Amino acid sequence: MRSKNTKPELLVRKFLFAHGFRYRLHDKKLPGKPDVVLPKYKTVIFVHGCFFHV
Repeated sequence: MRSKNTKPELLVRKFLFAHGFRYRLHDKKLPGKPDVVLPKYKTVIFVHGCFFHV
């Protein structure tokens, strides 16, 4: 199970919003449930973070 609203994802969303892009989050209708969907540009963004075991 992937987590939502991770730090890398929030950074990407903040950048997009600040530059005027409007988006949808975690669209369940699309395959893979992309993290960010830009419907106007027919684009999806998957944010893959790193996970380390110490």
